[in-house]
Amino acid sequence: MSRFKKHRTWPLLLISFSMTFTISLIVFAALKMAPFGSSSILANDSAVQYVDFFTYLKHALMGTAGKAYSFSNSLGGGMYANWTYYLLSPFNLIFVLVSRQAIPVAMLFVTALKYSTAALAAQVLASHRYGKNWYTLVFSVSYGLSGFLIANFLNIMWMDGVILLPLVILGIDRLFEEHRLIPYVVPLSLSFITNYYIGFMVAIFSALYFCWQWAIHHQPQLLRKIALFVGGSLLSGMIGAIVLIPTYLALSASRLSSAGADFTIKPLFSLIDLPSKLIPGSFNFAQLSNGLPNLYMGMIALLGAVFYFLAPAISVRERLISGVMTVILMLSIWLNPLVIMWQGFRAPVWYLYRHSFIVIFWLLLLGLRGLANLPSVSRLRMIIASVVVGGVVFIPTAWRMSSHKYVTLTNLVLGGVLLLVAAILLYSWAHHLFPQKWVVGGLLTLLVLDMGANAYTSLKAISFISKADFTVTSKALNAAYTEAKTLAPNTFYRVNSDTQRSMDDPYQYNFNGISTFSSVLNTSTINALTNVGAIGSAGRVKNNDLTWPLESLLGVRQLLLVNTQSTKTTTPEYQQISSRIIDNPRYDLPAYKLIGHNDYFNIYQNPDALPVATQIYRKVPTQVQANPVLQQNAYFSTFTPETIGAIFTTTDFSGITVDNVKPLTTLTNAIATKKDKKLGATITLNVNPSTEQRYLVMGENMRKNMAISINNVPLKNDPDNGSKTVSLPIDAEKPTTVTLTFNRNVDQIDLDHFALYTLNRQPFEQAVAAAKQHAPKQVVKNGSVTLTTRQNNSGYIMLTIPYEKGWQVDNKQVKIQNYRGFIGLKVPSTSLKFTLSYHTPGIKAGWIVTSLGLIGLIVLAFLEYWPRNGKHAVLVNWPARFRKMWQ
Repeated sequence: MSRFKKHRTWPLLLISFSMTFTISLIVFAALKMAPFGSSSILANDSAVQYVDFFTYLKHALMGTAGKAYSFSNSLGGGMYANWTYYLLSPFNLIFVLVSRQAIPVAMLFVTALKYSTAALAAQVLASHRYGKNWYTLVFSVSYGLSGFLIANFLNIMWMDGVILLPLVILGIDRLFEEHRLIPYVVPLSLSFITNYYIGFMVAIFSALYFCWQWAIHHQPQLLRKIALFVGGSLLSGMIGAIVLIPTYLALSASRLSSAGADFTIKPLFSLIDLPSKLIPGSFNFAQLSNGLPNLYMGMIALLGAVFYFLAPAISVRERLISGVMTVILMLSIWLNPLVIMWQGFRAPVWYLYRHSFIVIFWLLLLGLRGLANLPSVSRLRMIIASVVVGGVVFIPTAWRMSSHKYVTLTNLVLGGVLLLVAAILLYSWAHHLFPQKWVVGGLLTLLVLDMGANAYTSLKAISFISKADFTVTSKALNAAYTEAKTLAPNTFYRVNSDTQRSMDDPYQYNFNGISTFSSVLNTSTINALTNVGAIGSAGRVKNNDLTWPLESLLGVRQLLLVNTQSTKTTTPEYQQISSRIIDNPRYDLPAYKLIGHNDYFNIYQNPDALPVATQIYRKVPTQVQANPVLQQNAYFSTFTPETIGAIFTTTDFSGITVDNVKPLTTLTNAIATKKDKKLGATITLNVNPSTEQRYLVMGENMRKNMAISINNVPLKNDPDNGSKTVSLPIDAEKPTTVTLTFNRNVDQIDLDHFALYTLNRQPFEQAVAAAKQHAPKQVVKNGSVTLTTRQNNSGYIMLTIPYEKGWQVDNKQVKIQNYRGFIGLKVPSTSLKFTLSYHTPGIKAGWIVTSLGLIGLIVLAFLEYWPRNGKHAVLVNWPARFRKMWQ
């Protein structure tokens, strides 16, 4: 703090924060985001994940939702990894203070606050190094509105680590200058705690930066500095252990943790495409999915980074070492093994370049030092360097504009003008061509226009959801789920709906559901649900197009369907809600009982819904085919002591006609091939009338390669994994027609698992009745299940709760097993009452290590800051201090 008092740099902190915050709000207002218009800041994952998690945070802190474990997490799951990845930012407390309807607006202001706080942190570092010089604002504002932060407005939880990075680097600087560890340990610990994922990247760069800082100077006491750095890093890890240890154990059960990584030495993009990332406004979602990071940092900072390598005032040794460091970081966004290293040695889903903020920060550091030493660069070097930069950036980009869908002529012209003006102003400042205050004013004005224009043009290309898309749908769904809860008995049950705002609706509306979208979703949940007929993929499972027996098996007691007889069908609210229907028509609806309705929804009750815990008499065979209805057959066959008939049996189609398809001797798992590849092709199937419910099963390949319709009504498709099961109309007189049409450019299709099944009502009802009759008494809460078994029971209980290692039982006679992704219990045949409870794995070890780390931090603070003779003690004096303390 004395440094800031000496240089009176605190006004620059306020200016940096205010400037970034104001630019952010102006850009958001220009894009008409609420509260400045009818749009919102929600897009992609922020619209379908984070807004729901922030609502869940409010439920959890108010005590109305499970904290350690929640049945809103699909069929149920531990919540620790969700907390540590999404919810530990202190900024998130703002969401607790506002209403559900206001959360999108709160997200806008939190995003602006995070941009501004990142700029503030960068200004702290810059002011420490260069006092109150104008170019420190270039560094801080360019960092706060850098391409990474603008592009990742939707990944708001990553920004805390970006904020803390400059403070971590400042801590390393002070370690070298003063031998103090506290300024390094505290921000690094916070980076692990607020978001371990970005914290891991910050820790890697910290090690690289420490090596660079040591290498560019002839540092005395090298071993002492290494020991301090290693010790401080370990202490930071210990303090963050409460996050790191339980999260690591949770991720070991996540499908994403087992995602393979390709360590082949190969570039992930062409180097000729890299210059386009330095053009303002060249960001869109296609860029994220295709790979290249957005490295935009402003033209002034870019030129400063180039001039760094031309400044004679900077030693040749430093420039050479910095060049090596720059090459290493550039390779880390180009070569696949290095990219994977930054992601924790696992290939992430979708966006590979999540560490590009490190590259931006490094280039900004060089730019800051380059601007500080700009007067030493000759006029000729400045002119030549500016021309070369313009050529290297703009010529390849212009040449490949046709392949860069995200780079427009406007972007190119804007970037050229900004670079030209920046070069002229920097040249004028370095060589005093005009009054300095006017040139500096021009540079700061250019900074505002540059970073604001990049933010605006980048975000303008994104499709944001409207404010009404969230507020209207949320209001109607919340009312429907609230009413549904009042109509249900006070026992555990699950709810399903044919309409959803997102897969994370159970979090937002605080009910026990099925669908979930989370980067840390337990693998058991995904496997258990996709095996029996749900659709899912890495990090997600969905609740659409489930069969009536499957909903019964999973304990879905209530079903919400859009009220097609409503008098409000012409209103915008109804249209908004009906546009979110995810199910195909539910022809099995007669099995349910209508128990309530409002203007938008009908609420149905499933009388066949089973309790969570059921007694079973045999295990499901491990070799059951990967066919959802056969899987359901296998589960229902275990509920009765005696063998009963299958609840689903195959049924032949009554007729088949083909158009431009080679003759088929069978349908299931057959290969359908076109006769003439240039023409379209269809398969038309007829199904005789029936009063029994029938389901059509089609495999994943069929859904991807065919358009399928029932009675000329197209089926909704789904790009994720798993077979699809849809109900067919029940009609005693009229046949049903199923039409399969080849997609364009598809010549051959595997009809995997394709078959027609009839639900046999008698064995189904027999299995349901037996399951209910023999089920143990049960009380189910978030994180605990209390069961009372019956005398002479079968000795085995299955719970439709995903298996996780955190479940423990308070009776040694009961053994917990992983039963095909669900919890299985081996129990005595006598009557017994016991409780299963969920305990987050690793939480005790995490607390112990963190407590030791905090004790170490307190001791460290005492040793470093305890006054002695009017001065602060420093780390180098520790041995003498210890001797004095124990004399």
